[in-house]
Amino acid sequence: SGSKVGSKNYKFPIPATTNEQYCPTIREKVPDTKVPDGVKSIYEIVINGVDEASVKKAMAAGIKAAVKVPGVSFISAGNYEGKLGPFQFKLAELF
Repeated sequence: SGSKVGSKNYKFPIPATTNEQYCPTIREKVPDTKVPDGVKSIYEIVINGVDEASVKKAMAAGIKAAVKVPGVSFISAGNYEGKLGPFQFKLAELF
């Protein structure tokens, strides 16, 4: 489901870093879920690089590979309101 900065207090146990809005296994328990119908898994892929150009190149290569995988229905990115770092890479600008 990916991670997030901070956590919410629900009446069921989940790790503090789980982004519950994007967690398919608990979608029925999360009123503001963002998991689309039919989606059974959501992956978070973290890319670290020595510079912005390297990160952009890696992101573009990963997306090009992912769109060829059967069942992949959506690709997005987030910067967590800048809480995890100052950089923001807009996916449309990679291509």
